[in-house]
Amino acid sequence: MDPRPAPPPRERSLRLAELAGRRVGVWGHGREGRAAVSAALAAGAASVLVADSRPVDPAALPGGVTATPDVADLAGCDVVFRSPGISPYREDARALADRTLVTTGTGVALAEAAAREVPVLCVTGTKGKSTTSALAAAVLTAAGRPAVHAGNIGTPLLDVLPGVGDRTLVVEVSSYQAAAVPDFAGRGALTSLAPEHLDWHGSAETYYRDKLRVFSSCPEGSVVVSAQARPLAEEHLDAGRLVDPADVLPAGLAARVQPVHLPGAHNRSNVEVALAACALLGLDLTARADDVTAAVAAFRALPHRLSPVATLGGVTFVDDTLSTTPVSVLAALDALAGRPVTLIAGGQDRGLDYTGLAATLVARREEVALVTVPDTGARLADDVRREAAGAAVRLTETASLAEAVAAAIAGTAPGGVVLLSPGAPSYNRFRDFEELAATYEQILVDAGAERVRAS
Repeated sequence: MDPRPAPPPRERSLRLAELAGRRVGVWGHGREGRAAVSAALAAGAASVLVADSRPVDPAALPGGVTATPDVADLAGCDVVFRSPGISPYREDARALADRTLVTTGTGVALAEAAAREVPVLCVTGTKGKSTTSALAAAVLTAAGRPAVHAGNIGTPLLDVLPGVGDRTLVVEVSSYQAAAVPDFAGRGALTSLAPEHLDWHGSAETYYRDKLRVFSSCPEGSVVVSAQARPLAEEHLDAGRLVDPADVLPAGLAARVQPVHLPGAHNRSNVEVALAACALLGLDLTARADDVTAAVAAFRALPHRLSPVATLGGVTFVDDTLSTTPVSVLAALDALAGRPVTLIAGGQDRGLDYTGLAATLVARREEVALVTVPDTGARLADDVRREAAGAAVRLTETASLAEAVAAAIAGTAPGGVVLLSPGAPSYNRFRDFEELAATYEQILVDAGAERVRAS
């Protein structure tokens, strides 16, 4: 894989009013694509053409909307919305951008929000962006600044924009979405950076540049950045745009606000970044300290992020299926420090390096066992064996999740934790992480486990 950054996407943002009377194309008919269809029709588009390689039921399409399986048909449109899962670095995407104006739902929504003077906080990061953005929205709302949480969490911005009113818009932004937004000028927060989605971006350097592109037009002192992410962020952004949480948090607040239900050093960092971002938005954290403290205390970990889901024979089973990188597995292990852990890991291979995770597993002071599943599990197992240099390691390679869970149940003593933290996406075996999590829980139910998910 070429380590050099590819040229940035040849796309731009535009206002909804610019769609009126125009032929609009929508590439991809998932959540973002359907939101783009609705927004284009509401804006007065002359016609809408949906292109998707999967069959689209014509009966399910509104009037004025047609569908095609061939992306080349979009070249006849005046404007095309590209859905986030489609990389702009694909040959067909580059060819389309040469022939017509290509934009994205995130870019259009952020441009529209800016024109309407809606306060916006964009939150991104390899890991931690969901927790941080959700917590920032909860704190703002509790402190009298109602907020709407949308974006990569599964709620397209174009769907929520009409009802935002005077509320603050807190947006979780993926690297796919950030890559096509060069003109956002609001407030931002960056949680962490590590290689991810290399198949979409093409290289780690392109991923970092694309991830941070959403902040490239932000004003001075407008982007809160974690200590972990700052070194890489400074390679791609003017350092004057970046703010350390400690520079804006009131003295003593971080010590007062204890995220009891958010274990691990990474979550303590997420809390600090969220609170600092609220301060950049103008929230007086000192005057509203009681509200802020209460909001953090009431906040619970989001589903599939270090979520205890069952117990069986004194063993706690944890769902961390949103862990799709080695770095996120390391964060999960840190959060479980002091407890013996059986780690179930493995998934779709996208070329990430697992040697650091292997070294941590071998060196971990507490007892740890590794159970792997295909495809990346084989590489991780090999890395662990090399790192162990002949020393005995508790390592079991399996061919399926059911086999892996059975091995974990058999090999984990009471008081231990079975942690499903794949360190890779799940698309090689499952539709998405949610299907992986549901399958994990069903296997445990079939094994007689008791559900323990916190309310």
